[in-house]
Amino acid sequence: MKRPEHIIEDLITRQLDGTPLTDTERRELQEWLEASEANRDAFLRAYKAWGNTRLAETRFNTGQALEHVMARIAEASRPRSFLRPQLRRLGIGIVAAACVMLAVVGYYRLQPSTVPDIEMFIRQADTPVFTQKEVQLVLSEQKTLLLETQKSTIRYDSTAIRINNAEKTIPKKEAATFNQLVVPYGKQTTLTLADGTRVWINAGSRLVYPVVFEKQKREIYVEGEIYMEVAHDAERPFSVHTGKMDVCVLGTKFYISSYGRDRTQEVVLLSGSVSVAPAGRSDRGIRIVPGQQAILGTSESLEVREVEAESYISWIHGYLPFDNDPLSNILERLSRYYNCRIECTPEAEALTLSGKLELKDDPAEVLKILSATAPINLQITGSGNFRIDYNPTTNNPN
Repeated sequence: MKRPEHIIEDLITRQLDGTPLTDTERRELQEWLEASEANRDAFLRAYKAWGNTRLAETRFNTGQALEHVMARIAEASRPRSFLRPQLRRLGIGIVAAACVMLAVVGYYRLQPSTVPDIEMFIRQADTPVFTQKEVQLVLSEQKTLLLETQKSTIRYDSTAIRINNAEKTIPKKEAATFNQLVVPYGKQTTLTLADGTRVWINAGSRLVYPVVFEKQKREIYVEGEIYMEVAHDAERPFSVHTGKMDVCVLGTKFYISSYGRDRTQEVVLLSGSVSVAPAGRSDRGIRIVPGQQAILGTSESLEVREVEAESYISWIHGYLPFDNDPLSNILERLSRYYNCRIECTPEAEALTLSGKLELKDDPAEVLKILSATAPINLQITGSGNFRIDYNPTTNNPN
Protein backbone atom coordinates (compact mmCIF):
# COMPACT_ATOMS: atom_id res chain seq x y z
CA MET A 1 0.00 0.00 0.00
CA LYS A 2 1.30 3.42 -0.99
CA ARG A 3 1.71 5.77 1.99
CA PRO A 4 1.14 9.53 1.86
CA GLU A 5 4.38 11.42 1.43
CA HIS A 6 3.77 13.58 4.49
CA ILE A 7 3.58 10.49 6.75
CA ILE A 8 6.97 9.14 5.59
CA GLU A 9 8.48 12.61 5.84
CA ASP A 10 7.16 12.94 9.39
CA LEU A 11 8.61 9.56 10.43
CA ILE A 12 12.04 10.34 9.02
CA THR A 13 12.11 13.85 10.45
CA ARG A 14 11.17 12.58 13.91
CA GLN A 15 13.93 9.98 13.77
CA LEU A 16 16.46 12.64 12.75
CA ASP A 17 15.37 14.83 15.66
CA GLY A 18 16.01 11.93 18.05
CA THR A 19 12.35 11.12 18.77
CA PRO A 20 11.98 7.32 19.16
CA LEU A 21 9.73 5.55 16.66
CA THR A 22 7.38 2.73 17.54
CA ASP A 23 7.97 -0.73 16.08
CA THR A 24 5.12 -0.12 13.63
CA GLU A 25 6.61 3.18 12.49
CA ARG A 26 10.02 1.61 12.04
CA ARG A 27 8.47 -1.07 9.83
CA GLU A 28 6.71 1.58 7.77
CA LEU A 29 10.00 3.37 7.24
CA GLN A 30 11.74 0.14 6.26
CA GLU A 31 8.98 -0.75 3.81
CA TRP A 32 9.33 2.66 2.18
CA LEU A 33 13.04 2.02 1.63
CA GLU A 34 12.36 -1.45 0.28
CA ALA A 35 9.55 -0.33 -2.03
CA SER A 36 11.70 0.27 -5.13
CA GLU A 37 15.21 0.39 -6.52
CA ALA A 38 14.77 4.11 -7.16
CA ASN A 39 14.12 4.72 -3.46
CA ARG A 40 17.21 2.77 -2.52
CA ASP A 41 19.41 4.47 -5.13
CA ALA A 42 18.28 7.88 -3.93
CA PHE A 43 18.83 6.85 -0.34
CA LEU A 44 22.38 5.64 -0.99
CA ARG A 45 23.39 8.82 -2.87
CA ALA A 46 22.09 10.91 0.02
CA TYR A 47 23.79 8.66 2.57
CA LYS A 48 27.11 8.88 0.77
CA ALA A 49 26.92 12.68 0.59
CA TRP A 50 25.92 12.93 4.24
CA GLY A 51 28.55 10.46 5.39
CA ASN A 52 31.34 12.55 3.86
CA THR A 53 30.44 15.60 5.92
CA ARG A 54 32.31 16.36 9.13
CA LEU A 55 30.26 17.52 12.09
CA ALA A 56 32.02 19.23 14.96
CA GLU A 57 29.91 17.85 17.80
CA THR A 58 28.83 14.36 18.77
CA ARG A 59 25.25 15.63 18.89
CA PHE A 60 25.10 17.30 15.48
CA ASN A 61 23.35 20.48 14.38
CA THR A 62 20.44 19.19 12.31
CA GLY A 63 19.91 22.42 10.39
CA GLN A 64 23.53 22.84 9.37
CA ALA A 65 23.92 19.19 8.43
CA LEU A 66 20.76 19.22 6.32
CA GLU A 67 21.72 22.43 4.54
CA HIS A 68 25.21 21.13 3.74
CA VAL A 69 24.05 17.75 2.47
CA MET A 70 21.17 19.16 0.43
CA ALA A 71 23.59 21.51 -1.31
CA ARG A 72 25.82 18.57 -2.20
CA ILE A 73 22.89 16.53 -3.49
CA ALA A 74 21.61 19.44 -5.57
CA GLU A 75 25.04 19.92 -7.14
CA ALA A 76 25.45 16.20 -7.85
CA SER A 77 21.96 15.99 -9.35
CA ARG A 78 22.32 18.70 -11.98
CA PRO A 79 23.96 16.62 -14.74
CA ARG A 80 21.89 13.46 -14.13
CA SER A 81 18.60 13.89 -12.32
CA PHE A 82 16.94 10.53 -11.87
CA LEU A 83 15.13 11.01 -8.58
CA ARG A 84 11.40 10.63 -8.94
CA PRO A 85 9.47 13.91 -8.51
CA GLN A 86 7.90 12.76 -5.27
CA LEU A 87 11.34 11.93 -3.85
CA ARG A 88 12.60 15.40 -4.72
CA ARG A 89 9.68 16.85 -2.80
CA LEU A 90 10.70 14.61 0.08
CA GLY A 91 14.16 16.25 0.17
CA ILE A 92 14.45 16.19 3.92
CA GLY A 93 13.22 12.62 3.94
CA ILE A 94 16.00 11.38 1.67
CA VAL A 95 18.71 13.07 3.71
CA ALA A 96 17.21 12.17 7.06
CA ALA A 97 16.92 8.56 6.01
CA ALA A 98 20.70 8.41 6.11
CA CYS A 99 20.53 9.00 9.83
CA VAL A 100 18.36 5.95 10.41
CA MET A 101 20.54 3.52 8.47
CA LEU A 102 21.35 1.55 11.60
CA ALA A 103 17.81 1.73 12.94
CA VAL A 104 16.23 0.22 9.84
CA VAL A 105 16.55 -3.51 10.46
CA GLY A 106 17.79 -5.54 7.56
CA TYR A 107 18.57 -2.69 5.18
CA TYR A 108 22.26 -3.50 4.96
CA ARG A 109 21.31 -6.93 3.66
CA LEU A 110 19.83 -5.21 0.63
CA GLN A 111 23.10 -3.40 -0.05
CA PRO A 112 25.96 -5.59 1.22
CA SER A 113 28.61 -3.38 -0.34
CA THR A 114 27.54 -0.35 1.72
CA VAL A 115 30.02 0.47 4.49
CA PRO A 116 28.41 1.87 7.66
CA ASP A 117 29.69 5.19 8.94
CA ILE A 118 31.20 5.33 12.42
CA GLU A 119 29.93 8.84 13.15
CA MET A 120 26.38 7.82 12.34
CA PHE A 121 26.72 4.75 14.56
CA ILE A 122 27.78 6.97 17.47
CA ARG A 123 24.74 9.19 17.05
CA GLN A 124 22.44 6.18 17.05
CA ALA A 125 24.14 4.40 19.98
CA ASP A 126 22.82 4.68 23.52
CA THR A 127 24.46 7.21 25.82
CA PRO A 128 27.01 5.33 27.94
CA VAL A 129 26.58 4.95 31.71
CA PHE A 130 29.90 5.12 33.56
CA THR A 131 28.56 4.59 37.08
CA GLN A 132 27.71 0.91 36.85
CA LYS A 133 30.08 -1.74 38.17
CA GLU A 134 31.03 -3.76 35.08
CA VAL A 135 32.90 -2.96 31.89
CA GLN A 136 30.43 -3.27 29.00
CA LEU A 137 31.53 -4.78 25.70
CA VAL A 138 28.62 -4.15 23.32
CA LEU A 139 28.96 -6.59 20.44
CA SER A 140 25.55 -5.95 18.87
CA GLU A 141 22.07 -4.76 19.78
CA GLN A 142 21.33 -8.25 21.08
CA LYS A 143 24.63 -9.10 22.78
CA THR A 144 26.49 -7.25 25.55
CA LEU A 145 29.23 -8.79 27.69
CA LEU A 146 29.78 -7.59 31.27
CA LEU A 147 33.34 -7.83 32.57
CA GLU A 148 33.62 -7.63 36.35
CA THR A 149 37.39 -7.62 36.87
CA GLN A 150 38.99 -4.28 37.77
CA LYS A 151 41.47 -4.60 34.91
CA SER A 152 40.40 -6.59 31.86
CA THR A 153 42.01 -7.40 28.51
CA ILE A 154 40.24 -7.80 25.17
CA ARG A 155 41.92 -8.98 21.96
CA TYR A 156 40.52 -9.23 18.43
CA ASP A 157 42.26 -11.75 16.19
CA SER A 158 41.42 -13.17 12.77
CA THR A 159 38.57 -15.39 13.96
CA ALA A 160 37.49 -14.47 17.48
CA ILE A 161 37.34 -11.98 20.34
CA ARG A 162 39.32 -13.20 23.34
CA ILE A 163 38.56 -11.88 26.83
CA ASN A 164 41.05 -11.87 29.73
CA ASN A 165 43.68 -13.98 27.99
CA ALA A 166 41.11 -16.25 26.32
CA GLU A 167 39.24 -16.95 29.56
CA LYS A 168 36.22 -16.29 27.34
CA THR A 169 36.18 -16.49 23.52
CA ILE A 170 33.49 -14.99 21.26
CA PRO A 171 33.32 -15.84 17.52
CA LYS A 172 33.56 -12.69 15.43
CA LYS A 173 30.40 -13.63 13.57
CA GLU A 174 28.43 -12.79 16.74
CA ALA A 175 29.61 -9.15 16.60
CA ALA A 176 28.11 -6.31 14.57
CA THR A 177 30.19 -4.09 12.27
CA PHE A 178 31.01 -1.73 15.14
CA ASN A 179 31.62 -2.67 18.76
CA GLN A 180 31.43 -0.36 21.74
CA LEU A 181 33.52 -0.60 24.89
CA VAL A 182 32.30 1.31 27.96
CA VAL A 183 34.76 1.40 30.87
CA PRO A 184 33.06 2.67 34.06
CA TYR A 185 34.62 4.64 36.88
CA GLY A 186 36.93 2.47 38.92
CA LYS A 187 37.92 0.14 36.04
CA GLN A 188 40.55 -0.08 33.28
CA THR A 189 40.75 -2.15 30.10
CA THR A 190 43.42 -3.01 27.56
CA LEU A 191 42.20 -3.60 24.01
CA THR A 192 44.06 -5.07 21.03
CA LEU A 193 42.34 -4.19 17.76
CA ALA A 194 42.19 -6.31 14.62
CA ASP A 195 45.26 -4.60 13.08
CA GLY A 196 47.42 -5.12 16.18
CA THR A 197 46.97 -1.61 17.57
CA ARG A 198 46.89 -1.60 21.38
CA VAL A 199 44.69 0.76 23.41
CA TRP A 200 44.74 1.34 27.18
CA ILE A 201 41.34 2.74 28.26
CA ASN A 202 41.08 4.54 31.59
CA ALA A 203 38.08 4.84 33.89
CA GLY A 204 35.00 6.70 32.67
CA SER A 205 35.77 6.22 28.97
CA ARG A 206 34.04 4.90 25.85
CA LEU A 207 35.58 3.50 22.68
CA VAL A 208 33.74 2.73 19.41
CA TYR A 209 35.64 0.74 16.78
CA PRO A 210 35.06 -1.65 13.86
CA VAL A 211 35.51 -5.38 14.32
CA VAL A 212 37.53 -5.35 11.08
CA PHE A 213 39.08 -2.21 9.59
CA GLU A 214 38.38 -1.16 6.02
CA LYS A 215 41.00 -1.62 3.30
CA GLN A 216 41.56 2.11 2.83
CA LYS A 217 41.37 3.48 6.37
CA ARG A 218 41.29 2.80 10.09
CA GLU A 219 39.20 4.95 12.40
CA ILE A 220 37.81 4.83 15.93
CA TYR A 221 35.87 7.14 18.24
CA VAL A 222 36.75 7.88 21.87
CA GLU A 223 35.33 9.71 24.86
CA GLY A 224 37.52 9.85 27.93
CA GLU A 225 41.17 8.97 28.44
CA ILE A 226 43.24 6.52 26.40
CA TYR A 227 46.81 5.70 25.48
CA MET A 228 47.45 4.12 22.08
CA GLU A 229 50.27 2.30 20.33
CA VAL A 230 49.16 2.29 16.69
CA ALA A 231 50.34 -0.52 14.42
CA HIS A 232 52.13 1.03 11.44
CA ASP A 233 50.39 0.67 8.08
CA ALA A 234 51.45 3.19 5.44
CA GLU A 235 48.52 2.22 3.20
CA ARG A 236 45.87 2.82 5.88
CA PRO A 237 46.12 5.98 7.99
CA PHE A 238 44.65 5.72 11.48
CA SER A 239 42.15 8.37 12.63
CA VAL A 240 40.81 8.97 16.14
CA HIS A 241 37.66 11.10 16.49
CA THR A 242 36.45 12.63 19.75
CA GLY A 243 33.49 14.65 18.50
CA LYS A 244 35.52 17.84 18.92
CA MET A 245 38.89 16.75 17.58
CA ASP A 246 40.39 14.58 14.82
CA VAL A 247 43.82 12.94 15.23
CA CYS A 248 45.48 11.29 12.22
CA VAL A 249 48.55 9.00 12.35
CA LEU A 250 50.32 6.20 10.49
CA GLY A 251 52.05 4.48 13.40
CA THR A 252 52.90 6.07 16.72
CA LYS A 253 52.36 6.23 20.49
CA PHE A 254 50.15 8.93 21.92
CA TYR A 255 47.71 9.91 24.68
CA ILE A 256 44.25 11.48 24.33
CA SER A 257 42.03 13.07 26.95
CA SER A 258 38.52 13.94 25.76
CA TYR A 259 36.16 13.69 28.70
CA GLY A 260 32.83 15.20 27.67
CA ARG A 261 32.51 17.52 30.66
CA ASP A 262 36.01 18.96 30.26
CA ARG A 263 36.28 22.35 28.56
CA THR A 264 39.49 21.34 26.79
CA GLN A 265 40.72 18.23 25.01
CA GLU A 266 44.33 17.24 24.53
CA VAL A 267 46.75 15.01 22.66
CA VAL A 268 50.24 14.18 23.94
CA LEU A 269 52.72 12.52 21.59
CA LEU A 270 55.27 10.00 22.90
CA SER A 271 56.75 8.84 19.59
CA GLY A 272 56.16 9.19 15.87
CA SER A 273 54.13 12.02 14.39
CA VAL A 274 50.46 12.99 14.44
CA SER A 275 48.30 15.76 13.04
CA VAL A 276 45.59 17.26 15.23
CA ALA A 277 42.64 19.35 14.02
CA PRO A 278 39.24 20.53 15.22
CA ALA A 279 36.65 17.98 14.08
CA GLY A 280 35.94 18.34 10.38
CA ARG A 281 38.50 21.14 9.96
CA SER A 282 41.60 19.47 8.55
CA ASP A 283 42.53 22.86 7.04
CA ARG A 284 43.19 24.09 10.59
CA GLY A 285 45.25 21.06 11.61
CA ILE A 286 48.72 21.16 13.13
CA ARG A 287 51.46 18.55 13.40
CA ILE A 288 53.19 17.85 16.69
CA VAL A 289 56.40 15.99 17.54
CA PRO A 290 57.28 13.76 20.52
CA GLY A 291 57.21 15.61 23.82
CA GLN A 292 54.55 18.05 22.65
CA GLN A 293 50.96 18.49 23.78
CA ALA A 294 48.19 19.89 21.55
CA ILE A 295 45.30 21.44 23.49
CA LEU A 296 41.95 22.21 21.88
CA GLY A 297 40.00 24.91 23.72
CA THR A 298 36.40 26.02 23.52
CA SER A 299 37.22 28.47 20.71
CA GLU A 300 38.43 25.55 18.52
CA SER A 301 41.94 27.03 18.55
CA LEU A 302 44.89 24.67 19.08
CA GLU A 303 47.74 25.44 21.45
CA VAL A 304 51.04 23.50 21.53
CA ARG A 305 53.15 23.03 24.67
CA GLU A 306 56.31 21.16 25.58
CA VAL A 307 55.56 18.52 28.25
CA GLU A 308 56.92 15.44 30.01
CA ALA A 309 54.98 13.01 27.85
CA GLU A 310 55.52 9.93 30.01
CA SER A 311 53.73 11.52 32.96
CA TYR A 312 50.45 11.52 31.01
CA ILE A 313 50.36 7.73 30.76
CA SER A 314 51.57 6.99 34.28
CA TRP A 315 48.15 5.49 35.15
CA ILE A 316 48.86 2.45 32.97
CA HIS A 317 51.91 1.82 35.21
CA GLY A 318 49.99 2.34 38.47
CA TYR A 319 51.01 5.79 39.68
CA LEU A 320 49.91 9.43 39.38
CA PRO A 321 52.52 12.22 39.18
CA PHE A 322 51.70 15.87 39.69
CA ASP A 323 53.75 19.05 39.45
CA ASN A 324 52.28 22.11 41.15
CA ASP A 325 48.78 20.83 40.27
CA PRO A 326 45.65 22.06 42.08
CA LEU A 327 44.37 19.54 44.61
CA SER A 328 40.96 19.74 42.91
CA ASN A 329 42.45 18.24 39.71
CA ILE A 330 44.22 15.48 41.63
CA LEU A 331 41.07 14.53 43.54
CA GLU A 332 38.99 14.50 40.34
CA ARG A 333 41.35 11.97 38.79
CA LEU A 334 41.38 9.84 41.95
CA SER A 335 37.57 9.95 42.16
CA ARG A 336 37.31 8.71 38.57
CA TYR A 337 40.00 6.08 39.02
CA TYR A 338 38.46 4.58 42.18
CA ASN A 339 34.78 5.31 41.46
CA CYS A 340 34.33 7.12 44.75
CA ARG A 341 33.05 10.52 45.83
CA ILE A 342 35.55 12.95 47.36
CA GLU A 343 34.11 16.15 48.81
CA CYS A 344 36.56 18.98 49.31
CA THR A 345 36.32 22.48 50.74
CA PRO A 346 37.23 25.40 48.43
CA GLU A 347 40.28 26.25 50.58
CA ALA A 348 41.62 22.72 50.18
CA GLU A 349 40.81 22.57 46.46
CA ALA A 350 42.99 25.62 45.83
CA LEU A 351 46.13 23.98 47.28
CA THR A 352 48.82 23.07 44.74
CA LEU A 353 50.93 19.94 45.20
CA SER A 354 53.91 18.23 43.61
CA GLY A 355 54.92 14.60 43.94
CA LYS A 356 53.89 11.10 42.92
CA LEU A 357 51.10 8.89 44.25
CA GLU A 358 51.16 5.14 43.94
CA LEU A 359 47.68 4.02 42.90
CA LYS A 360 47.12 1.29 45.48
CA ASP A 361 44.03 -0.94 45.54
CA ASP A 362 42.44 0.93 48.47
CA PRO A 363 41.60 4.64 47.82
CA ALA A 364 41.60 5.33 51.58
CA GLU A 365 45.24 4.32 51.75
CA VAL A 366 46.13 6.64 48.86
CA LEU A 367 44.26 9.58 50.39
CA LYS A 368 45.92 9.00 53.77
CA ILE A 369 49.31 9.27 52.09
CA LEU A 370 48.17 12.48 50.42
CA SER A 371 46.89 13.95 53.69
CA ALA A 372 50.20 13.11 55.38
CA THR A 373 52.07 15.41 52.99
CA ALA A 374 49.58 18.29 52.62
CA PRO A 375 47.81 20.61 55.09
CA ILE A 376 44.51 18.74 54.93
CA ASN A 377 42.30 16.55 57.10
CA LEU A 378 40.76 13.37 55.72
CA GLN A 379 37.43 11.94 56.85
CA ILE A 380 35.86 8.69 55.66
CA THR A 381 32.15 9.49 55.37
CA GLY A 382 30.83 5.98 54.76
CA SER A 383 29.95 3.93 51.67
CA GLY A 384 33.50 4.37 50.46
CA ASN A 385 33.27 8.16 50.13
CA PHE A 386 35.57 10.83 51.60
CA ARG A 387 35.73 14.44 52.73
CA ILE A 388 38.81 16.65 52.76
CA ASP A 389 39.16 19.90 54.73
CA TYR A 390 41.91 22.49 54.73
CA ASN A 391 44.02 22.40 57.92
CA PRO A 392 46.76 25.06 57.97
CA THR A 393 48.08 24.03 61.39
CA THR A 394 49.75 20.76 60.38
CA ASN A 395 51.07 18.84 57.43
CA ASN A 396 50.50 15.53 59.15
CA PRO A 397 47.02 15.48 60.70
CA ASN A 398 46.77 11.71 60.77
